[in-house]
Amino acid sequence: MFVSMTIGNNMGISSGYKVSKAGGYKNVREYSNYLLGKYSCLKPGSNVAVSVTSGMLRKAMSDEKTGQWLERELAKAPDYIKEAQQSAGARGSKLLSVSIEFGEEYTTMCTLTVTDTPGTDEDIDKWLERVEENREKQKATEKRNEKRSAEKKLTEQRIEEYTFKGLDLKSVTDSFIAKMSSVRSVMPKASGFDMKV
Repeated sequence: MFVSMTIGNNMGISSGYKVSKAGGYKNVREYSNYLLGKYSCLKPGSNVAVSVTSGMLRKAMSDEKTGQWLERELAKAPDYIKEAQQSAGARGSKLLSVSIEFGEEYTTMCTLTVTDTPGTDEDIDKWLERVEENREKQKATEKRNEKRSAEKKLTEQRIEEYTFKGLDLKSVTDSFIAKMSSVRSVMPKASGFDMKV
């Protein structure tokens, strides 16, 4: 026995918010490519698909609140599918196919096909694994980028400039040596210097 159902949800978020250019994208295609790169759930599998209507893309592109809502929902979409699969399994059924569509009025349309045969669909399992692997890779990349950014900031903070003046080269050199001795005790290494005469 096969059962197919469609579930719709209208979040009804008020439209009294400020319109601003959310990400500075030139067109829907550019914004769509950004989302495809960030959310691997948008790459469909054999029996699973997550999509966004063009109206929602246009709205999310131009409104920061809508863009945040869409990205939050896209991040949770694989979890929704996993929960649907687990819920079907708990009832001795099998989720055969699922599609989720995010629409322009904060609507979420979910279509599920379930059979009374126990188990899980292999294609949905593979899709969920792929999405989870991509999530982990993205988290690792973000962590590396944050670490590089922090290191770069630290390096930028350590750059200091000193000016030494004296009556002759010996007094300038003595001032330089005294300063470098105090700097070395604070910083692990001084990488180099320029001297102008």
